[in-house]
Amino acid sequence: KYINSDYFDIKQCLTAQRSHEVTTAACNKNSELQKFRWVSDQQVMSVAFAQCLGVPYKQDQAKISLYPCNKKSEFQKWECRNASLAIQGEDLFLSAGKRKKDNIVLNKVSGTTNKWKIHGTRDDLCSQGHEGNLNFLITFFIFLTNCTIKSLFSHTGSDNDKFWSVDPLTGTYYQINFQSALTWHQARKSCQQQNAELLSVTEIHEQMYLRDLIDSKRSPLWIGLNSLNLNSGWQWSGGFPFRYLNWATGSPSPEPEKLCAVLNPRRDAKWENQPCEKKVGYICKKENFTLDPFRDALPVKCPEGWLPYAGHCYVVHREPRVWKEALTSCNESNGNLVSIHNPEEHGFILSQLGYKATDELWIGLNDLSMQMYFEWSDGIPVTYTKWLPGEPTHAINGQEDCVVMAGEDGYWADIPCDRNLGYICKRKPLQGVSGTLKPDPGWEKHGFYCYLVGHTPLTFSEAKKTCERSGGYLTSITDRYEQAYLTSFVGLSSEKYFWIGLTDTGEQGIFKWLTGEGVFYTNWNSAMPGNEAGCVALRTGNAAGLWDVQNCEIKAKFLCKKLAEKMTLPLAPERISYSKCPLGWDTSNSTNSCFRLFVRENNQKKTWFEARDFCREIGGDLAVNYTKKLSFDDTGFEHCGAIHEESFRLWITMHCEYSHDWICEIKKGRLFHRIPMYEVTEDGWIIKGVKQYFFSTESSSMEKARTFCRNNHGDLATIGDNNQRKFLWKYILKNGKLESYLIGLIRNADQQFSWMDGSPVYYAAWAAKEPNFAYHQENCVVLNKKTGLWNDVNCGFSNGFICERHRSFINATLVPAVTSPLGGCPEDWLLFKNQCYKFFGSSYQYWHTASRACISLGGHLATITNEQVQAFLTYHLKDVFYDPWIGLNDVLSELNFVWADGRTVSYTNWAPGSPKLVEPILFDSLRPEDGHNRLQVNITQMLDFAFDHSDGISYSVTRSRMNWEEAQKSCNNNASELASILDAYSQSLLFLIAQEYGEPLWIGLNSNMTKGTYQWTDRWRLVYSKWSSGEPKQALACVYLDTDGTWKTASCREKFFSVCKKSDVMAPTEPPQLPGKCPESKGHKSWVPFHGHCYYFEATRKKSWSQARQECMRLVADLVSVGDYTEANFLAETIKILHGKSPNFWIGLKKNDIGQWVWTKSAVDFVSWQTGEPANERFKDCGEVCAFTGHWKSNVCSFRKGYICKKAKSKKCFLFQKHLKNNIDTMFVSSKDTYLKTLLEVTEN
Repeated sequence: KYINSDYFDIKQCLTAQRSHEVTTAACNKNSELQKFRWVSDQQVMSVAFAQCLGVPYKQDQAKISLYPCNKKSEFQKWECRNASLAIQGEDLFLSAGKRKKDNIVLNKVSGTTNKWKIHGTRDDLCSQGHEGNLNFLITFFIFLTNCTIKSLFSHTGSDNDKFWSVDPLTGTYYQINFQSALTWHQARKSCQQQNAELLSVTEIHEQMYLRDLIDSKRSPLWIGLNSLNLNSGWQWSGGFPFRYLNWATGSPSPEPEKLCAVLNPRRDAKWENQPCEKKVGYICKKENFTLDPFRDALPVKCPEGWLPYAGHCYVVHREPRVWKEALTSCNESNGNLVSIHNPEEHGFILSQLGYKATDELWIGLNDLSMQMYFEWSDGIPVTYTKWLPGEPTHAINGQEDCVVMAGEDGYWADIPCDRNLGYICKRKPLQGVSGTLKPDPGWEKHGFYCYLVGHTPLTFSEAKKTCERSGGYLTSITDRYEQAYLTSFVGLSSEKYFWIGLTDTGEQGIFKWLTGEGVFYTNWNSAMPGNEAGCVALRTGNAAGLWDVQNCEIKAKFLCKKLAEKMTLPLAPERISYSKCPLGWDTSNSTNSCFRLFVRENNQKKTWFEARDFCREIGGDLAVNYTKKLSFDDTGFEHCGAIHEESFRLWITMHCEYSHDWICEIKKGRLFHRIPMYEVTEDGWIIKGVKQYFFSTESSSMEKARTFCRNNHGDLATIGDNNQRKFLWKYILKNGKLESYLIGLIRNADQQFSWMDGSPVYYAAWAAKEPNFAYHQENCVVLNKKTGLWNDVNCGFSNGFICERHRSFINATLVPAVTSPLGGCPEDWLLFKNQCYKFFGSSYQYWHTASRACISLGGHLATITNEQVQAFLTYHLKDVFYDPWIGLNDVLSELNFVWADGRTVSYTNWAPGSPKLVEPILFDSLRPEDGHNRLQVNITQMLDFAFDHSDGISYSVTRSRMNWEEAQKSCNNNASELASILDAYSQSLLFLIAQEYGEPLWIGLNSNMTKGTYQWTDRWRLVYSKWSSGEPKQALACVYLDTDGTWKTASCREKFFSVCKKSDVMAPTEPPQLPGKCPESKGHKSWVPFHGHCYYFEATRKKSWSQARQECMRLVADLVSVGDYTEANFLAETIKILHGKSPNFWIGLKKNDIGQWVWTKSAVDFVSWQTGEPANERFKDCGEVCAFTGHWKSNVCSFRKGYICKKAKSKKCFLFQKHLKNNIDTMFVSSKDTYLKTLLEVTEN
């Protein structure tokens, strides 16, 4: 809409005459008073006064003045509304006064006096959104009130070079705006207003120069790299070729909203992709160059089978070859693999060489000479690239070195050079042979039509009439192939525009072909079609083939089209009726499409990208109105289109990651794919092409997950491309019960990631800041349900998992999951079960320090996977002074313990009371404690250390089966005894020996030989025990060491292997019975003497087992332990008379945490169980003696019963010291303090 009054027929620009006077004046590009800019999303600043437009109050006719900028002031906040500028939240618009030089005011009426344009353009303020540079230095706008169509437009900008740095080698200008905070689109507009563009980097020298230029900066800066064209791959704004790759590790990450790139000084100036709405600084680039003048290509002569275009000859070969063989083939024809230097040449190849949508053809682009730097094989400079979506990836550890042309649009992808594909050759024409000019150089035939270039510049209506006089019409463009042909036909012309037959002058916003054909294909340039009515022209140059809306009265060349002579078009398809839309879809007779609104609950709404993928998966796409121009309601810099809920005619732009309902569109008659239902095998695997997948419903460690996959003829899943990742992600998003799923990617010994099945790594999809390899413990990878991206995790953590197998798995031969490595251990390391171990440290170290030390040696802190490894390490602890760290920790997740090397926690050996849940134990050290969680593993290696004589003890195994007495005689004949086990070290050693032979071994315990008690036959006291649960059994006298490492009783007539022990150290002589006295009776407490001890019997004041023990300890005693039949009979006779008061009495017998019965201070060496006892029942963990029978039973510890306390008689110290003096040296040397300590405790009182 234009102002028709005489006053507004002249150019008038917004002018700040002084801070309190804002009016209009004749436009003057040199006037600082007319320069304004957005300095935030709501504030407009005068460049001359550095103050912001504002009002004193929000009322009609309020005078607009300049005020110091205040972001919090409601009177300085403006918003775009219907091409006008309104005070935020009110229907009050920035409006010119009624007379010349009147002050600008607020006006409650939205009319012609408040429609503003950007001077030098046809764009209103709202069409380009809020732009600016927060440095308050460079960027500015000049506002222009509407004027007549005859007005001249001259957009100008400041070229103040003092804000630019110049590369002396190339003469290129760079502007580093590191103090700004703009979105990508704002940053680009700021650069464009200075006749520049966001930074593009096409040469390595340029990257090095920029790295030095921003070396002192810390924040990321926008560059021109983007993937905003969702139909193609990464590209530089301004049309520069994307031929040099400098991505930071983990970039570009595949999140769909991260479509723009920053240069990060903190990462060696490498590039990262980020959401375009993020606000950061930016870099502008300005080059001093001029385009080469266009020269018409002379006709040339090509060899037979080759087609000419623009001075060269082209041919497609479809016989498959690897890239280097294809290059050789082209060289043999005096040519090279094709190089493509502009959209016109690309369009020629796509439209005239017989290219097919299913083709994959080699072209000459490659980075074989220098990684990440693509060059043409013919050596011609790279001036143009057109990548497929997501490309170039340059995956497989940098091995995607060659480029193919593929897909419907013939876009490019980098892939491994060893694939066998067809290829395109290009060569110079035949020498000395000129082509012949056509007698009629006008019309050119292509397909069913002929096309004519109108070389005389005409207005749109004049061009239309000229085509009609020639029997044709201004051309229509119906598909990408016709578009490609026309681009190649006129794109190299020196003229900027060519009219085509599309316009919306009949009804603004509704575009129609002059022929009346439906608009089913468009190829709009960026920011098109805009908000102004007009006619459509085809661009040339860097934007060749793209469509711009232009004023219909400007003059341009044009394209005519008509049906070729003697050609008959195929019969037009029968008009498809409404009935041919799927059930539930809507249409009308004026469209060839069907539409459906998908309304979902909040948790099932979709982002723009998810909605698009959904529509495509069912055979369509998100709905689009090809004929209606984008009349967007401007809400800021969001870049996905939506329909306003209250006004369905109004389109709005929103953040692409917001979740909404969505509308799908499919063509009438097209097969509608139902919402995907997955085909499932009989054993529950999901079928996808030639692959089958299993998604776990329960968590597991990597080892267990992989074992499951391999047992089912597969392995953990590999992900080779984005489509495969999205398929797996969509499935777990819809059906998954867990938050993350293990895949088959693992970090190997070379610190590189590889697929477990041996597949090369073509593709990666890491989440932000991943992989981080936290604490050097994260070697496995999961697919995250929420984001669909990858995180590295410790392999020992439990996660869901995805298995993958080929559909022909029945005939598959699986490789063993574990292979024995070759080689041995470094010097001073101990070899056990294909692992090397070494004890380090002569003083205490922090766990992290120890972990880093092990990693530096190529290992990890030790992992203990089973009781055999525990026993091996325990035995070697006898020579270690400090408790050593092992790899078990909960650094990554509190109280979720994992091994540092990621192996499954399948065995633990916690000390009593550990791990503590109130004060978590972060790390674990190895101690010679008893183990549990048995894991049966066959030991195949000989234990060389088992027969080490360095400590005066050696063992030998008799591999003939004998009864206990025969085994003892056999040992005696060899000057040895059946082995005694005096501590955890010797227990660990003999357990490993039993494991190696896989047989139980008789040991030196036989209660028949030692008066009914269990004492070692070599006369050592039983101070350490490893009884199995429920042992020892009263009726069985002889004891063997079983292969699970526990002691068990058996009939002495049983025949087992046996282990003999020879020792240079003799057992100490048992001390004689000592005299002494018991405490005097006080009150109700009476102590009864017997042999060397005193006993207190409590039958009245009943207590639980623990309370009873506390009371005994208060009396400087403990619950009674029973050492032999004599003591057992004494107790039985004493409590029999108390049967009426307490039928049972607690004694000091209790199950420990691994199910063994022990006395409170010693091992069990005598038992007197009642028949059927001990009962293996839950909670019956404490021992009692029956007053009626004198035998023992197990019972619930919380029950209240009578109890018996026991303490040693008191002795006269001088008598004991005299005796002790004769034996102290012998006892210390022979038993490492164990017996001495016991003796001193007994005699302490």
